[in-house]
Amino acid sequence: MALQEKLTMAKGTLTTPFMRRQLLLSSVLGPIQKRIRGNDGEYVMDADWDNLIILDGCRYDLFTQIYTKNSLDGELSRFQSRGSSSPEFLSENFEGRTHNDTVYVTANPHEKRILDDTFYDTDRAWIDDWDDEAGTVLPAVLSERARSAHDTYPNKRLIAHFMQPHVPFIGETQLDVDSEITSGLRDMMLEDSMDDAPGFAWEELQNGEIEEGVFWEAYRDNLIRVLEEAVPLAEDLPGKTVITADHGNALGEWATPFPVPVYFHPTNIRMPELNTVPWFVPPYTERKQIVRSGDAPEETIETPTAADESAESDESDVEERLSALGYAD
Repeated sequence: MALQEKLTMAKGTLTTPFMRRQLLLSSVLGPIQKRIRGNDGEYVMDADWDNLIILDGCRYDLFTQIYTKNSLDGELSRFQSRGSSSPEFLSENFEGRTHNDTVYVTANPHEKRILDDTFYDTDRAWIDDWDDEAGTVLPAVLSERARSAHDTYPNKRLIAHFMQPHVPFIGETQLDVDSEITSGLRDMMLEDSMDDAPGFAWEELQNGEIEEGVFWEAYRDNLIRVLEEAVPLAEDLPGKTVITADHGNALGEWATPFPVPVYFHPTNIRMPELNTVPWFVPPYTERKQIVRSGDAPEETIETPTAADESAESDESDVEERLSALGYAD
């Protein structure tokens, strides 16, 4: 589909210059980068883990700042994501595949549009545990649902996909614009009208209406808020748990080969701020015995011990949840 056709189809849902810019970057710069370098990201399902905790939109340098300051117990390294947005991450890693050894607990509404019976079981917290006031699924709620999923399926790999540190910012430092996203964009998406779209935190950062230092503080505090749940969850779950992210966020860094400043996380873009994410492994003493289920008799997957290694809803619900998170399409 030609770019002009995409822009025409987007009219009415991508009415702000900021969102049109996101589409332009994805449709023009992204394909150029892909022709030059392809996708150098890693597949998360091929990595070694029993439980995977996904933080949404977490930069590696942001995580490193919290890791260092708080002396988190565990090993931190870099991981190259295959996506610069949640839809691309989900599509690249899971779409069209079946993982009968894995249970997925998610606060991210994008999965409904992209995945179809991919996992042994999918627990959609974003449908029935959405907090209307906060405009997201709260971290404490998602962590409890992840614990319940483990109790129900103790011999499955577990993915827990938190929505933070993605906006809205619900940490100690908050931005007033987020409340507008929660109430305004959500209501307008339900009414199929985007004529008077409210402000968006990333758009106001790009326009200089929010100081970068203040924005970073709110972003950081949102990460702290989710880590207060994610780290204890990792400690409670048996097996090897990894805390990572689906993608990062750009705060005006330039994308090559053109000196184009990028904000937020447009799809198809390859740059360190978007694709380099944390890979944090807290200490563990045991491994899960994973069971893969399918048409054939159940197959037990032997995982190495620690000593061996190193001594449903309809479309309107989806639109509502995505709009509260700052997505207009």
